Amino acid sequence: MQLPRNMMDMYFGYNFRVGDVKGTKESIVEFEQIAQNASSAEEKERYAQAAKQLKTEVLPQMEKEMEQLGKQLGLKAGQIGTEVELNGDSLSNLAIKKDRYGVLSAVTPYETGSFYHNKI
Repeated sequence: MQLPRNMMDMYFGYNFRVGDVKGTKESIVEFEQIAQNASSAEEKERYAQAAKQLKTEVLPQMEKEMEQLGKQLGLKAGQIGTEVELNGDSLSNLAIKKDRYGVLSAVTPYETGSFYHNKI
């Protein structure tokens, strides 16, 4: 299935960001466990600080970007945070239509830097 460039940017950007968010959440848990079991106070503090920084600074920004890209794809709130596949089943949930040649495009024109929204 062929994706126009702007659709490909949104699709891959969203799926990459979903993976980033999941990986960051796993890292936070891992760092907190390491901090609890650290052999020295310095190591404990370093990992606790890293987990805190990931939670308060990095993760919220990633989640915001994921949500923005999800909205641009036309995902509903309950769908944001899960990977999207462009097969026949998931197309009905997206703000994407397929023409008779199999080329995908946005239901409404995509504009860089703007959120997708249903006008209905």
